[in-house]
Amino acid sequence: MKYPKVLIVAMGRINAVDTANNGLLLRNLFGGWPRENMAQIYSSGDNGDEGFFGCYYQMGPQDRRFGNTFYRLKSEVQNAQVTNPPAANTVRIQLGKKNAIKSYLNQMIVGTGLYELIFRPCLSAGMLAWVKEFQPDIIFAQGYCLTFALLPVMLKRHFELPAAYYPTDDWPSDAYRADNCYVPLIPLFMNRVVSKAAYNLVKISTVCLAFNQYMQDEYSQRYGKKFSVLMHGDELSRFQNAQPMRLIDPDETWIVSTGYFNEQRWSLLCDLDEACEILSVKGHRVRVTVFPVNQLAEMTPQANNFKYIHFEHCPSHDGLASVLRSADILFLPERFGENSKGIRLSVSSKAHLFMFSGQPTVVYSDLVTGIARYAEEDGWAAVVGQRDPRQLALVLEKLIVNNNYRQSIITCAQKTAIKNHQLSTIQQAFSDLMISALNSSQ
Repeated sequence: MKYPKVLIVAMGRINAVDTANNGLLLRNLFGGWPRENMAQIYSSGDNGDEGFFGCYYQMGPQDRRFGNTFYRLKSEVQNAQVTNPPAANTVRIQLGKKNAIKSYLNQMIVGTGLYELIFRPCLSAGMLAWVKEFQPDIIFAQGYCLTFALLPVMLKRHFELPAAYYPTDDWPSDAYRADNCYVPLIPLFMNRVVSKAAYNLVKISTVCLAFNQYMQDEYSQRYGKKFSVLMHGDELSRFQNAQPMRLIDPDETWIVSTGYFNEQRWSLLCDLDEACEILSVKGHRVRVTVFPVNQLAEMTPQANNFKYIHFEHCPSHDGLASVLRSADILFLPERFGENSKGIRLSVSSKAHLFMFSGQPTVVYSDLVTGIARYAEEDGWAAVVGQRDPRQLALVLEKLIVNNNYRQSIITCAQKTAIKNHQLSTIQQAFSDLMISALNSSQ
C-alpha cells in the first residue's frame, strides 16, 4: 500500500510513548504508516522523546497575532500557578484589588476563550516553509479548541489540500463555557464563533470521522454531512498474552480503575470506598487500586482518607493490560448531575481496554452519558445509573457471588470489543478513508 503524506494539526504533541489518550489513539491509527510520511503542527510542550511522527513544528510567537504578548502572558500565568497556587476556597474579596482585577480579566478573556480570537493563529513564513518542505498530501485535524479549528482551514485553503476531521468528543458544545463570566454576552458571542469554526472545519473536510455511533448520529444531522465511525482499538491477543500482574492476595476481591481523575470522577471514588465498606460488613474482603494517568498532587490529602482505595503509578501500555486482566472487577466512573449532558456523545478512552481484559466492568455514571448508553445497549458492562453507594455495592456483590452473571458480562464485552474495537480492522478502515479522500480530490 502506498501511504499518503499526512499533516496532523492537533494541539497536543503525539509523543513516542506516554499515557495521553489522544497519543494512544493516533499511534494506533497511524501504527502501520512510514514515519517519514507523518508530520505534526502542535502548540503544547513535549516530553523530550523523539516523537511518534517523522517531523514536528511547534507553534511560536510568529504563528499568532500579537504572538509575543500571548507567550509572555502565558508564561506569567504558568509561573504564577507554580509559585503561588490559589487556595481552594479563596473568596474574591480576599484577593486584594490587583488580584481581583486579574481574576475578572481571567474569567472574561481566558475562561470564555476570547483570547483565542485576540491571539488567533496566522500562517507565518516559517510555518508555510516547513509545510512546503514536507509536501503533505492531506491534512488531518481534530479541532478541540478554536485555534486548532481555524488553523487546518487556513492551511487547507492556502495549499489546496484535502482534509480529514476526527473529533473525539463534542468540543464545540463544551468549549469556553464560562459559567461565572461577568459579561454574559461574551460566552454567547464565543458560542457562535466556535460553532461557526466547527462548521467550517466540517465543510472543508473530505472525510469526517466520529468517535462513536452517538456522535455519528448527531453530527450527521447537525452538519448535514456523512460521518464514519472509528473507535479506539486494540487486539484481544495482546491481553491473552499479557503476563498477569496482581498486586493483592488471591483470596481478596481486587477492584481496579484507571483513567483521568478530575474533581468529578474523584468524588465517585468516595462512593466506591463507601460501597466497599458495605461489602466488608457483609463479609467480603475487597481492595481497590486506582492507576491514574494524571498527577494527583492536589488530591493527596483526600486520598489518605480512603479506607479501601490506594493509588499506584499508571503502568506502561503493555503493563496496564497485565493489570486489567489480573483484576476481579473493573470500575469505570464518569459523572452524574446536570453537566453529564456535556458528555452524551463521549465514550471513555479506557472502555475498549476493559472489554478486552476478560474481566467484568462496572460503569458508574448518569444514564445520559455516552459511556452509560453504550454499556446498557450492548451489555458489555454492569451499569449503575444512579449515584448511590448502596446500589453500587449491590452490583459489585452480584459480580462477586454470581458467576453466571459475571460470565455474561465478560462474554458481551468481548463480542463488543471484536465488533467495534478490533485494531487491525480500524487501521485498515482508516487507511482506506484517507486514501479515498486523497483520490477524490485529484
